[in-house]
Amino acid sequence: MAQRNNTEWVRELRGEGGAHAQRSAHQDLARYLYVVAYNYLRLRQADLNRLADFAAEELAALAEDFVQETLEKLVRDGFALLDRYNAAGNFTSWAAQIVRNQAAMELRKSYWTRRGSLPQSRGGDENGAESELATELADPSDDVDPARLAQQRQVCDLMQRCISRLSERYRLAVLNCLGDDVSADVVARALDTTANAVYLIIQRAKRQLRACLEQSGLDRSALALFA
Repeated sequence: MAQRNNTEWVRELRGEGGAHAQRSAHQDLARYLYVVAYNYLRLRQADLNRLADFAAEELAALAEDFVQETLEKLVRDGFALLDRYNAAGNFTSWAAQIVRNQAAMELRKSYWTRRGSLPQSRGGDENGAESELATELADPSDDVDPARLAQQRQVCDLMQRCISRLSERYRLAVLNCLGDDVSADVVARALDTTANAVYLIIQRAKRQLRACLEQSGLDRSALALFA
């Protein structure tokens, strides 16, 4: 990895040193963050049921996902997150904490700690399942104000369209893993893969869904409805 001081990291990642320097900085940061993410996942294997039996290559794939998410966050909204770096410490240490936080936030979700089956979708009709899943995500209650309810319905419609754009493999995993209780092994057999790979597929599908929603012009408050 090329030696850079804090100012050079920020400047090159923003592209102020040219396209070649920016590409090199992103690649170097990705390699550094991969090691951080992978080691963090290794440490968490002892206390997370679902992560405990991940093989090295599966941990590697998950680490790569967290690195990709972190890099996307750094460049989003005109490098808004990068602008928050105040040079109080090493830039790489600051970036490492972001990727660890990204991983920790994902690993706090219930399907990483549940001993039983994954949450799954209902019904055999795929189009119906997409609609039901989108509705369940919004989960409107009687006391939701009309403007918020309208926003939820708009996002539900977009979510249904975004789910329909996933590959068949990803769509099947999402529709089965965000609804009723079906064993991860059952989903894995349907996809001709392993239960661990199902978690990786879900992780990547979720990132694609969020990107699809963002590209549709939703603001952050709408996306927060589905956090």
